[in-house]
Amino acid sequence: MEKTYLVLAWLGLAIFLYSIAIRQLNRAEFTGPMWFVLFGCALGWYFQESLALRLESLREFLPLVELILAIFLFSDAAKTRLRVLLHSYQLPLLLLLALPLTMGLAALGAHWILSLPWLPGLILAIMLTPTDAALCQSFIQDKQVPAKLREAINVESGLNDGLCVPVFLFLLSSSLHTQQPSGDSLLMLFLQEVGIALAVALVLTIVAIWLIKLTYRHHFFAAKSSPFLFIGIAIAIFSLTQLLGGSGFIAVFISGLLFDYGFRDAFKDKLIEESEQIAELAAYVLWVIFGISASVLLFTAFEWQVWLYALLAVVVFRFIPVMLLLMPTRLDWRAQVTLAWFGPKGLASVVLSLMLLGSSLTYSLLLTKITAATVLLSIFIFGVSGHLAGSFLMKKQ
Repeated sequence: MEKTYLVLAWLGLAIFLYSIAIRQLNRAEFTGPMWFVLFGCALGWYFQESLALRLESLREFLPLVELILAIFLFSDAAKTRLRVLLHSYQLPLLLLLALPLTMGLAALGAHWILSLPWLPGLILAIMLTPTDAALCQSFIQDKQVPAKLREAINVESGLNDGLCVPVFLFLLSSSLHTQQPSGDSLLMLFLQEVGIALAVALVLTIVAIWLIKLTYRHHFFAAKSSPFLFIGIAIAIFSLTQLLGGSGFIAVFISGLLFDYGFRDAFKDKLIEESEQIAELAAYVLWVIFGISASVLLFTAFEWQVWLYALLAVVVFRFIPVMLLLMPTRLDWRAQVTLAWFGPKGLASVVLSLMLLGSSLTYSLLLTKITAATVLLSIFIFGVSGHLAGSFLMKKQ
């Protein structure tokens, strides 16, 4: 118990120091996830024996990680300018078309580099395919970057999280039951999850927008409760969709897009910003836990194959398919490189790895190590390259 309080005391100090130095850290291209992951790694290294971390116990954090990811997906979608997206839908479409190519290339790499059988290799590829726009916020929030590029990365991040989960669960179930995956059953599962997500998002979002407008006109809620509005909506939509057998991640992202379209009051951005601040604090605590776990998984013994594959997953496996699909377009080559570059792996990959930990898959520990290494590299590589990519993109002007 004393060790627990000591860790919590250090956590409080890390949050305090980050809060008072955030402007200087941002100028130095040092992001929040980088700060808290490093802090977690240091804690994991220092308290390695006394913490006695059991990997199976990490699965208990799965619901919390899912909810935090759902809140971020909702708020990112609610900030998406749907009018811009409707006029430049080709870019998000091309990025989504690159998903199967990315999975295929990653599975091929897993087979060659790691000598994994094809099914575990595909599971690993799917775990590392979702992107996390939150890890390149300096680029997403850069107003000098054309809106269509920022929205394309944002929309890809929102949709591919939800699209990958049903495929992951289907392949994981197939590997555990030694059944050959059926294309028809996968298609039915996919249509079911997306259909339920669309229905729940549409109904609950319409009701929520109507209620917010009604209560706002009658001054039913106060400023101190307004930050909880979007958090409550995101949690309710995600949880109900999951309960009904749909994809909660797709549901919250679609709900956020609908909010952007149907809720254009001046105080919407303020609500989003306030809800994000609460979610960010919870995410920072999770990044500390991730750092502790990563130090135990990755730094007790060096496995070069794990780090080589993780590096390829960050900088190669997505870059090549996206570039191939964007080359025939009229998009400037700098914009093509920028879109192909930004594919950081974050909370969605952590969610899938936590799902994997509870299974009896033979290669689950290896896949978890690779996922942790990939997310760790993503946090630092894309955290540092956000402003650099914006400057690179603006050179054409």
